[in-house]
Amino acid sequence: MLNRTNKGFTLIELMVAISIFAIVSLLTMGGLSNVLNTQKHTEDHLQRLTQFQMAFTIISRELQQFSNRSVRDEYGAIFPAISHETSEGIDGIEFTHHGRFTFGEQLRLQRVAYYLEDKQMIKKTWSVLDRVEDSKPVKQVVLNNVEELKFSFFSKQSSSEGQWQDDLTDIDNMQLSAVKLSIKTDDFDELYRIFEILP
Repeated sequence: MLNRTNKGFTLIELMVAISIFAIVSLLTMGGLSNVLNTQKHTEDHLQRLTQFQMAFTIISRELQQFSNRSVRDEYGAIFPAISHETSEGIDGIEFTHHGRFTFGEQLRLQRVAYYLEDKQMIKKTWSVLDRVEDSKPVKQVVLNNVEELKFSFFSKQSSSEGQWQDDLTDIDNMQLSAVKLSIKTDDFDELYRIFEILP
């Protein structure tokens, strides 16, 4: 008689075991892949929000240091201390602020502009306030993939309550107290921030 005490696995049993192992492995790999994709999406989302926060912080700091100082362009035209468009006529914001530090000197005034160009939020900085023909601004990309960039201004005139408006055509007869920045992108419907203008 044959001794059956040392009976091994049959081919069918091995195939069933391998099939079960393969199914479990696929399920595990699918779950791991989902976890990794979710983690990457979360990290990208967080990095994007950090970029927004940095942009808002920079603009907030500069608007808090707003200075009521008009400037002249290369052709002698006078621009107000703050405007709803750049000196080139592009919708955005351009203003004068304190905050440029030169070693060994006190803080100096600086002129900056923010506007939308090729789906990028651009910051322009001039090294001088009253420009001459060779005054070239420094351009810097603040945010990418921007669909819409809009500045609104909260002001009140001497005889009316405060209200939001899109332009500053009557800046001499109004008291500007806040600026609102709204940004629309591919990945966010709309984000906005309101910045106080100190008197």
